[in-house]
Amino acid sequence: MKKGQLALLAAAVATVVLVVVLGASNGAVDPAWLDDDPSGEIVYCSGEDVSLSQGRSVDDFNRRGEGGKARAKLLDDISPKADGQRAEYLKRIRSGGCDVVYLDVIYTPEFAARGLLYDMTSYLRRDDLASSFHPRMMKTVGYGGKLWGVPKQLDGGLLYYRRDRGQPPRTWRTLAAAAQSGPDEPPRLRLQLDAYEGLTVSFLELAYAAGADPIVSDDGKRANVDQPGTLEALQFMQSAIRQRAIPEAVTRQGDRGSLWAFSVGRASFLRAWPYVEARLRADAQSAEQEHNGTARARRNAADNLGVVSLPAWTPGGRHIGILGGHNLVIPRTAKNPEGALHLIRFLTSEDQVLRDAREASLPPVLPALWDDTDVRASPALNAVEDEDLRLRPPITSYWRVSRVIYTALRRVLRNGQSAATLPAELHDIQVDVQSELDRK
Repeated sequence: MKKGQLALLAAAVATVVLVVVLGASNGAVDPAWLDDDPSGEIVYCSGEDVSLSQGRSVDDFNRRGEGGKARAKLLDDISPKADGQRAEYLKRIRSGGCDVVYLDVIYTPEFAARGLLYDMTSYLRRDDLASSFHPRMMKTVGYGGKLWGVPKQLDGGLLYYRRDRGQPPRTWRTLAAAAQSGPDEPPRLRLQLDAYEGLTVSFLELAYAAGADPIVSDDGKRANVDQPGTLEALQFMQSAIRQRAIPEAVTRQGDRGSLWAFSVGRASFLRAWPYVEARLRADAQSAEQEHNGTARARRNAADNLGVVSLPAWTPGGRHIGILGGHNLVIPRTAKNPEGALHLIRFLTSEDQVLRDAREASLPPVLPALWDDTDVRASPALNAVEDEDLRLRPPITSYWRVSRVIYTALRRVLRNGQSAATLPAELHDIQVDVQSELDRK
């Protein structure tokens, strides 16, 4: 073959590769990929598999041959905190280390705006697939008129309590009163108040329950942090710490620390996610053969576990939570985008979503599954369904806005400042958030 012909052949091959990698050169997935038989490895990147559901699903995918010759591999060694996940995902995506990413809902707009994701619109609109998912979750995959991911798991905060220590209070103020302790025993309520996304979520849950409006305008241009509802939320958190309803130590604890305190009996109330219901029962079962004090405490916590929606602010008020969850996205640097689409179809199938709900207490993203008998039998899942789940600001700069909020709030809560200073602190947060929104 002549040199010129070789050059033409090389160019043709390069064009074919580019079309495959970039989805017909437009950065969009091609639903026709599902008609092909992919091969190779599909790398599924996730934070810690705390519910153990992702590992089971990957095993099912491989055992059933759902990807043809392709085999999925779960990498769940990324930080369990959303903040840490963001930085690690960016690093791995840029290096081509992920084919599918289990992405927190708050980061989908940013990653899409950065040009890091395949456009999933054609896949979700084929056979009207988008209409089968929870409408609130579908809002989290939209950006710029396109859809950039497929909803995998819905989430919302809940209140866990010990049934052997009384009934769950129905308002935040009565909860704080019930959680107060004397000087010789630990405070009885645990929230996530360390300097990470969990603190922002706890703050917004309280603020929106207290009647606050969204903290960022719909167009993402105007901060609205300084308002009566947010001030009430901050006053509540500070007062609960001072009155020994919440230990000051939670300003150094995330989800793990607060869960541990509840599981060994050092707390009577815990704000946590739905997976905790299944996790506590599984941990207690694994401790059946142990006879030390910690194992007995875990079994006792599981035997007396109760769970309800988050409290209202006033009697008869709404039970408001913050919508959490994860979407499955395909990075533009994916080495196996065809296989990735096969894996996403499998992971979001009714079979897998229903098993996640039954075995791991993960709220279904498919509304049709909420009538399943086992789903209805789960107190945690029923409690989520009863909540009014509010969206966090769907903006590309959300991570910076949240960082401003949780950094300032943690400082205020740890310093034990006078209640008279809280309005000024909130005003300063408002100014800093506005600065982040104004950044280009």
